[in-house]
Amino acid sequence: MSGFWSLQPVTKIKYMNTNRKYLRPKEVEEIYGIKEGTLAKQRSQGFGLPYVLIGRKPKKRKGGIVLYDIDVIEDVFKSKNKIEATNEK
Repeated sequence: MSGFWSLQPVTKIKYMNTNRKYLRPKEVEEIYGIKEGTLAKQRSQGFGLPYVLIGRKPKKRKGGIVLYDIDVIEDVFKSKNKIEATNEK
């Protein structure tokens, strides 16, 4: 595996065939192969895939639903793969 992320083949297309815009962490794990724990660690340390929190009360550090935008995930993987490809000669 090269680079920080490697694009996994999408084997579970059931999420992509709907009109949904967001995925929960478990769904990201099933589709892209990034473990839920890895996503949580990246969120807590301030890096990784961009995410949205829904339902968290203002000024609270816990609670809410974590969602990942499908289009943003795809863009991140595409940009990461382009960078890796240009660095390798």
